[in-house]
Amino acid sequence: MKINHVKKVLLVAVVLGVLVSFAGCDLAMGDAFIEEGASRSMNVANDDEVSVKQSNKQKTFTATVNLYQDYEHVVTLDMGNSNHHKTVEETLYSYQYGPFGGPIQSDWDLLDGKNVVMSNGTNYNLDPVTGEIAGSNHSEISIVDENGEVILTFDANGVLSGSLLGADITMNWVAKQNDLKIKARGKVTGTFVWAVFNYETMALEYILPNGTFTLTGTYN
Repeated sequence: MKINHVKKVLLVAVVLGVLVSFAGCDLAMGDAFIEEGASRSMNVANDDEVSVKQSNKQKTFTATVNLYQDYEHVVTLDMGNSNHHKTVEETLYSYQYGPFGGPIQSDWDLLDGKNVVMSNGTNYNLDPVTGEIAGSNHSEISIVDENGEVILTFDANGVLSGSLLGADITMNWVAKQNDLKIKARGKVTGTFVWAVFNYETMALEYILPNGTFTLTGTYN
């Protein structure tokens, strides 16, 4: 009888040992699952944060376009008896017109292949003898799609300096409120030409006013 009692005690001890062992394993596995789940949650949170940062990151771009003046519709005011003038209405286009104009070439797909309609207001001095010109310039640059719809507009302000044979224009621009909710800003530079020098007549010869402009900046 004592031997059987000892066997029963040993059996109970073995069973308890096995149960404790399994319980220990379950707890360890449970902790591992919790740690793995927490790690996955942190990774997902980090991925979302990276995605948001990437979407907000500013992208740089460059665009070039040739514009010509609608010279038949230019309204210029002579500011008194001086060389000071003010252009209150002037429009430039990039639509192809003979050798002039042409669509935008850009690494920003929103601009690439589109056209430009640019409205100018210029306050300048022009020397009638030398043809030297200098002043300030405000422009509203509209990007137009193939249907003629304006998809984006820039406000630009800056200066021009040179002569009728070629004046450098430098402006800072910022995107106006638009349906695309795009934030963009940068610089526009170019050289605008009103005339060429005829060496046979030794005089200025006026041409269709035109210039090639480079637009650089960032957007998101």
